[in-house]
Amino acid sequence: MIAVARRHPVLAGAFVLALVLSLLFAGRIVVRTVYWSQHRQEPVAGWMTIGYVGRSWSLPPREIDARAGLPTPEDGRPFTLEQIARDRGVPVAEIIALVEAVVAEMNAEREAGKAPKP
Repeated sequence: MIAVARRHPVLAGAFVLALVLSLLFAGRIVVRTVYWSQHRQEPVAGWMTIGYVGRSWSLPPREIDARAGLPTPEDGRPFTLEQIARDRGVPVAEIIALVEAVVAEMNAEREAGKAPKP
């Protein structure tokens, strides 16, 4: 292998780079798979974003936003439920209750077969 690397240094470098990138992406997949398998149907909390809630409950986050009347992030930075409550001037428990109601409604529809699975 060393002899091949000495004869073809560019090819060997490209191979090593491809190997490293493959290992990094495989590692990311494993970490995310393990994380989300342990964080299914998490109770809604103020630190969560709607994207996190949607991912945890296997629901489309933008539909949760629409049904709950919550703002959608325009600049790519999602809002936490605490930030939404602060902006509206209401207790965070009110926003959490709203999101929980929407999640329960969407789960009931999914179980009844009315809504497609994401």
